[in-house]
Amino acid sequence: MPTVANVPKPVLFQAASLAVLALAAGAALLPARPALAQASAPAAGATRDFGAERKAIGDSRAWTNYRFSAAEHECYSKFFVNSCIDKAKEAQRQELQVLRKRELEVGEAERAHRAAERDREQALRRAEFEASQPQRAASEQSSRTAFEKKQQEQQLRDAQRQGEAPQRAANAQAYQQKQSDFDARMKEAQQKGAEQARQREENVKAYEAKQRDLERRQKELEERRAKAKEQQGQASAPRPFGF
Repeated sequence: MPTVANVPKPVLFQAASLAVLALAAGAALLPARPALAQASAPAAGATRDFGAERKAIGDSRAWTNYRFSAAEHECYSKFFVNSCIDKAKEAQRQELQVLRKRELEVGEAERAHRAAERDREQALRRAEFEASQPQRAASEQSSRTAFEKKQQEQQLRDAQRQGEAPQRAANAQAYQQKQSDFDARMKEAQQKGAEQARQREENVKAYEAKQRDLERRQKELEERRAKAKEQQGQASAPRPFGF
């Protein structure tokens, strides 16, 4: 790398012109102003797009670094290389410092914006809550009134049921007595029916026995009549020998 110590004397006469060229190389970073302008703060009252602002800062930082690389490359073709590079680094540092400051401001503004949005949302919810408080109170009162009415109605039904308990008990007892009487009459009727059936069966047997006895006597009577008639016929018949 060429320096003042190892440059031949004839070349020193060209130092003035080379110094001018070195200054020109350092001025290669001057077009940074438009890039920084891209990352500038928005006008007052305008809606901020923090994402777009961060992108603009990133683009400006990339453009600054690119121009430094270009200037550094250009410095190696100059006489005062180190001085040229130092000036390019200083210009880069200043621009990056401005961009960093801008980046911090954008971050702080975004956090403040988010905090303000949260405050507005909380205030809105609180206002809505307070505005709906009378309606909620009315609804709660209506619910309590309806619940108390149902409770009272239930208490009235319970009291009525308790008051009717003796009558229900008497009705149940009367029903049980009536059922018992019915069961007793049913049992008596069944026993009477069974007795009547047995009596009918005995009557049938007695009648059949009487009929058989009557038929037997009728048959015996007819047999006696027939025998008597036969004997009478024999007695009236003529006897040849008179006896």
